[in-house]
Amino acid sequence: MRLLVTLGLLWGSAATTSSGPQWPKPVFGRLASPGFPGTYANNHEQRWALTAPPGYRLRLYFTHFQLEPSYLCEYDFVKLSAGTTVLATLCGSESTDTERAPSNATFYSPGSSLDVTFRSDYSNEKPFAGFEAFYSAEDIDECQVPPGEAPTCEHHCHNHLGGFYCSCRMGYVLHRNKHTCSGIQGLSSEHPGVHLLFRGYLRSWVCCAGGV
Repeated sequence: MRLLVTLGLLWGSAATTSSGPQWPKPVFGRLASPGFPGTYANNHEQRWALTAPPGYRLRLYFTHFQLEPSYLCEYDFVKLSAGTTVLATLCGSESTDTERAPSNATFYSPGSSLDVTFRSDYSNEKPFAGFEAFYSAEDIDECQVPPGEAPTCEHHCHNHLGGFYCSCRMGYVLHRNKHTCSGIQGLSSEHPGVHLLFRGYLRSWVCCAGGV
């Protein structure tokens, strides 16, 4: 029987209210195979759909993992996926040439959602205790760029909880694409234009001649 568990999350905006700034509420929890730490049932499937606020990703790790080993994890397994992308298929208790166990690995979702699917087949040759895992949401640092990829911002990248913004060096303004910078024509370095992007809208200020 398939069980779909959807986590509904509430989070506040960063706008200032009478009670002060409202930040995303903590997202964390525990997952376990049915009956853990006892033996899990045969012919069972369960799915957890984990969701984090925008600008966050999900981090998951296992504290115990013991499933039936099988070639390419075709019998019992835990599958981690994001949309149509399979991040990992795990089984057994130790990694081999044909199966992968999590060991001490930590898994991260590429975005704000992560699906965890547990499936057992119709029989096991001996009892297995299953798995226990813990997850939490953490901020995505959009300013960290993998080797070989273009930087997020041409000049300066500023990461914050749930997002980021770009800014430019003195004498430049932020382009309308919100990532690259353009030189200012006829503006002295003593009175540079300052253009900043704050999560979807452009706030700009250009000082006039004489600093007035």
